Amino acid sequence: GVHTGYQPVQPIKFSHELHAGTNKIDCQFCHSGAFKSKNSTIPSANVCMNCHKSVQATEKYDGEISPEIQKIYNALGYDPASMTYDKTKEKPIEWVRVHNLPDFAYFNHSQHVVVGEEAIRKEKGLKPEEPVCFACHGPVDTMEEIYQYSPLTMKWCVNCHKDTQLEVKGNAFYDKIIEAHEKIKKGEKITPAALGGLECGKCHY
Repeated sequence: GVHTGYQPVQPIKFSHELHAGTNKIDCQFCHSGAFKSKNSTIPSANVCMNCHKSVQATEKYDGEISPEIQKIYNALGYDPASMTYDKTKEKPIEWVRVHNLPDFAYFNHSQHVVVGEEAIRKEKGLKPEEPVCFACHGPVDTMEEIYQYSPLTMKWCVNCHKDTQLEVKGNAFYDKIIEAHEKIKKGEKITPAALGGLECGKCHY
């Protein structure tokens, strides 16, 4: 990471407090990658348009479209009057990365929020209604603009790995390890492939 509290200026003032807090939009609606892959992913502007094609916050701006929503339209070349897109006017939104890890540090979101969810929830004392994301990203639903909540240092990660009690009962991942140990005790052949050694991500990341 950069440092705790790091909060760069973004091209669009996106409020997590409004979207995740007030409107209670689930984290997965925008960050589906966090539950399916290594990266949490930044949603495309088309995801924003699922709501903002009609939600324009005109009531706050004397009948005018919110300047921040207009920036989404500009990025997509969208004309709200005619409800048409002009591909020649498209330009990417240049978001500034908040959570930065060095290239040599491998972190997989899905491992933590899917396989590790129950253990992380217990260790961090999260309430049932709080998403597991809060364990590292903090109370995102109260952040007007996102900032780095946790230090993201090696020490911080290692301490969590040392303190968190794994939930192994009924977890197929750990069942596989126990199965492998039983084979070792019997003197049976165990190959790297049997322990996930053929997974692409083991070498290609």
